[in-house]
Amino acid sequence: RIITLDPSSTEVISYLAGVESIIGVSEDSDRPNEVINKPKVTRKTTNINNDMPSEEIDRIVREHIKSMKPLHEALWDRIYSLDPDLIVGQNICETCSLPNTTPLNLTLWKSRSFKLRVIKMTSFGPSTFMGIIDEMKKLARIVNSSEEIVTNLEKEFKETRERIRGIADNYKVVFIEWIKPIHLMGKWVTDILNIMGAKPLVRPGGKGGVFEWETIRQFNPDYLLISPCSFPVYRTMKEIWKLTTLPGWDDINAVKNKNVYVLEPIYARPTQNILEFVKVLEDIFTTGDVKKEYGIKL
Repeated sequence: RIITLDPSSTEVISYLAGVESIIGVSEDSDRPNEVINKPKVTRKTTNINNDMPSEEIDRIVREHIKSMKPLHEALWDRIYSLDPDLIVGQNICETCSLPNTTPLNLTLWKSRSFKLRVIKMTSFGPSTFMGIIDEMKKLARIVNSSEEIVTNLEKEFKETRERIRGIADNYKVVFIEWIKPIHLMGKWVTDILNIMGAKPLVRPGGKGGVFEWETIRQFNPDYLLISPCSFPVYRTMKEIWKLTTLPGWDDINAVKNKNVYVLEPIYARPTQNILEFVKVLEDIFTTGDVKKEYGIKL
């Protein structure tokens, strides 16, 4: 009887323990489809929606983080009523994760019969490509996942790593995960790019952050990948002008050589499905194409 507090945890536990083991999920868990109708055990604390300009969303997020107000909160009474024996969460992203100061101890105190085994928020937080499978292996032991499932997945990760090694041929790559302000992705995305032989602006496996446009312009990337977290391609295109009208846009190698891509944000969750994202990058660097369900080429 497992509860997952964020979409990444939901995907991982569904894979390792089966959807039937999950009795409650976060309000934004949407993969696999079978979890959509599961009881929701979190809710948003803001009015953020994808119709807002990216700078307005950023302002609200920053204000909440600065004031230590959570963007999501757990519905502990509902969690208590569901009577789980395991809760899984993550601490990778402050925007997506619950705060570490959740009143879990208070909930446990209410009833000694509520014997909960808890994975702390810090226990699921991979920052590299192979780190994803390493973290999943730890979770697999906790949920008693079959050895075959884990072994096969680890084999696929290792085979993928060897297949993609060096294919990006020293290309300078910038991966934009937010438009205004410009925020570059790091962690597993830049680690994957590094394995591919690319030269990302953000250190491989390192933390991303806000970058000045001039820094990006001076870096002069060969490839520019644009994929704001939580924005589907059609939504990103409504704000793409905020990038294309920046000074020097047309002078960047990626723009001149038509190597600018707007992608669906399938990179954002460090789960087994990251292999899907790797294949998208592989296609971009080897064929120059991207399947329409994953993005478009500008």
